[in-house]
Amino acid sequence: MTEYEWDIRCADMELRRLQDGFTGYDQVNFARVLLRNFGRVVQDVHIETGSLLGSIKVDVDSSGDDKWEGHISAGGSTAGVKNPVKYAVEEMRGKSLKHGGPPNHDYMRHTKDIDEEMMGPFGSFFSRGRRTPHPEGGAL
Repeated sequence: MTEYEWDIRCADMELRRLQDGFTGYDQVNFARVLLRNFGRVVQDVHIETGSLLGSIKVDVDSSGDDKWEGHISAGGSTAGVKNPVKYAVEEMRGKSLKHGGPPNHDYMRHTKDIDEEMMGPFGSFFSRGRRTPHPEGGAL
């Protein structure tokens, strides 16, 4: 016969930790994934006038401990020659035959796996409590 026993002495502490939300460490890890993808996008944009490259922006919205949101966008105002950049979507969809045509110039293609890359930092947030020693000592 197999028996299972759960140690629930720390359940209230773990629930409190999850309710407290993301720490600065978590938010930095999320931003690290976003910035790595931003670097890939910037590296893949062709540079003719610099306008498209200058219009690419990364933004993080951390409106609290329970929400983290990041964006990579292109188009709009820029310090480049073509201001504002109105052709960013056309370039991203690869419709520019001058720069390889579809699908060769989808400069956002490197971000398609960002959700999977975020699983590392999110997994770290949820599993962190398993490594917390019990305050009364003993194994969990």
